[in-house]
Amino acid sequence: MRFFRSKKIRGKKSPRRRRREHLLEVTATAETERRRRNQKIVLYVGEAIVLLGIVAFAWLGIRALLNNQIFENSRYNVRVVEVATDGVMTREQALAKTGIHEGLNIFSLNLDSAQRALASIPEIKSARVERILPDTVAIEIEARRPVAWVAPHDTGEDPSAMATACLVDKDGVMMKPDKLNPAHVRLPVIYGVPTEQWRPGDQIDLPELRAALELFLRAADKNSPEIALRAADVSKGWCIVAWSDAKTRYTFGTKDMPGQLDRLQRILGYVQQTSRKIATANLMPERNTPVTFQGDPPPAEIIAPAEAPKKTKP
Repeated sequence: MRFFRSKKIRGKKSPRRRRREHLLEVTATAETERRRRNQKIVLYVGEAIVLLGIVAFAWLGIRALLNNQIFENSRYNVRVVEVATDGVMTREQALAKTGIHEGLNIFSLNLDSAQRALASIPEIKSARVERILPDTVAIEIEARRPVAWVAPHDTGEDPSAMATACLVDKDGVMMKPDKLNPAHVRLPVIYGVPTEQWRPGDQIDLPELRAALELFLRAADKNSPEIALRAADVSKGWCIVAWSDAKTRYTFGTKDMPGQLDRLQRILGYVQQTSRKIATANLMPERNTPVTFQGDPPPAEIIAPAEAPKKTKP
């Protein structure tokens, strides 16, 4: 009995001892996890270092290869620069604007930057710069074609001599070139455009200006008889007053230019059969176009009838 009782007593563990053993187990487990975690961190860092080393070595190798075969290879030095300026500038000005010249490595050129530099010039509509391997660069420029002058007011001066006058292309983009082409002097003029509100290179977004440009372009294509318009005034906004000489005025609406020009052409064809000359013509009505002729007396003024005296009651 004692033997079994003592054995039973030895098999029991006190609560204090059990807590101590549990604490030791927890401490051992935490230490093991900490070692494992540190080992993983060291392993990841080592792998990252090795990977970065491989990438750096590969980059240095590729860079050396590119320098040797391409960027420092004299075979790819620029020897020919083909320039087509379309009359906007000289070859030397184009090369200076783009920074391109013979001797540069063809792969070191920033073609987008060169194209933007050229396109920033108001007189240039578009520019293209391209490589032609192994040693040629082509620069191609498309110039804007001025179609008319624009000015705020008709001062009687030649527009080429007016400080406030500018040239515009068919899209209404404003230009003020340093050197005028002799052909620019003969271009028609559009008055009533506040040019001080825009800068060269800006597109003048006025509906009446677009209508006037369309008028000039379509009139230039008319023949038998031809319609020669020298100037126009768009200051009213809702209509265009155009003329070919100082004694003639044609009034156009801003819509349906083909129809209005057809009406004017029919009128001019009829007038050519006579010795009369048109003074004014309002092309806006589709029928019964009002026309006056030079030398005719002005139309009589319409006088409103006087009101009858009111009768007073006696």
